[in-house]
Amino acid sequence: MNEAALVQAVRSAQGGDERAFEALFRAHRDGIFSLAMHYLQDRDVAEDVTQDAFVRAWAQLPRLREPAAFGGWMRALTLNRVRDHFRRRRGEDPLDDDRPIASDDDGPDGLLEQDERRVAVREAILGLPEHQQVIVTMHYLEGQSVQQIMDAVGLPKGTVVSRLSRGRENLRRRLAPYIDAPGER
Repeated sequence: MNEAALVQAVRSAQGGDERAFEALFRAHRDGIFSLAMHYLQDRDVAEDVTQDAFVRAWAQLPRLREPAAFGGWMRALTLNRVRDHFRRRRGEDPLDDDRPIASDDDGPDGLLEQDERRVAVREAILGLPEHQQVIVTMHYLEGQSVQQIMDAVGLPKGTVVSRLSRGRENLRRRLAPYIDAPGER
């Protein structure tokens, strides 16, 4: 969907056009699911989060001021749903699930450490301010360039670069315990 069609579809959907929203859903569904799946690592939960994000998008769409920013706005909604999922799961044993443990040369300790790091990175990104979270996710997890991010969220280059830089610095601080040299922990 090109930008002009996106803007028109968003405006139509804001006016209550369900077919226009369905077109937005089809155009963004796979990307939103991939984002949820990246954090959640569970297909069923990622599908639920994706559905919930689109349901909330439909309800909140009239408040979206910049139709061209729909993609970034959807990512932010999705990340909020992911954050809600992790908040609800706190207190659960992360090892008490049905996922098989992958084989690894590092053995059980190495696997636990890798899992711990993965969870820490996810939580660190989800702990960023929303405006940094979206930009960091798009750039580092989805591999989008600054130009692609600018186009998707409708922000000037300086703003995108600044949010990316601040987000990276916030992540560095949050992940400092995992960045220490081996043997220091």
